[in-house]
Amino acid sequence: MDRKIFAVGDSHSRRCFENHDRIADSRVLVGHNKLDGKTAYNLARHEKKLLQILKPLREKELIFCFGEVDVRLHIKYKHLQLGISVDQLIDKTAERYTSYVYKLRKEGYRIHIFNVVPTGDFLGEAAEKWIRGLNYPFTATYEERSSYTVKLNRAYGSYCYKFQIPFIDIYQYLVDDTGRRRQDLVFDFAHIDNSCADLVLKHHVFS
Repeated sequence: MDRKIFAVGDSHSRRCFENHDRIADSRVLVGHNKLDGKTAYNLARHEKKLLQILKPLREKELIFCFGEVDVRLHIKYKHLQLGISVDQLIDKTAERYTSYVYKLRKEGYRIHIFNVVPTGDFLGEAAEKWIRGLNYPFTATYEERSSYTVKLNRAYGSYCYKFQIPFIDIYQYLVDDTGRRRQDLVFDFAHIDNSCADLVLKHHVFS
């Protein structure tokens, strides 16, 4: 395989980059996505699965795509469970995630952190069927998820600057003037399509 850029992460790493001629999602190596549903907050706990994907890609540029699951499930759940403020949870999520990525970069992996994608509407029959199958149904409203996403991306940017991690911040190109997902990019109730890959290549330099 001659592609030099690989996306690694949750289901958005697949939908945003699958079947692209210059960026491959990691499924082409492992046959399925071993990290689907994993949070940025707890990524280090899944190091064994992660390294199974990363080791064959040591010489590649890597796009890490995590955070939407935190926005949809983890942040509100922990806020209600522990009484910790949302802003504190968002900051801690960004700090834990970027610190772990920093460690991996020191080990030689050329990781670029991708912004959290705009939240989906999670409406329609397909979404309802999918929601019924979740082990931990999410309670955050669309407005809350949108706010969490913007704040988490801002925190990613701050910590990426601190740790000198390349941050792929193309969020402004994924939303319309109202802040909602651009309709021409929508894949389904949760995901945007692989037009995202072209936007990444247009607005981010892989060195």
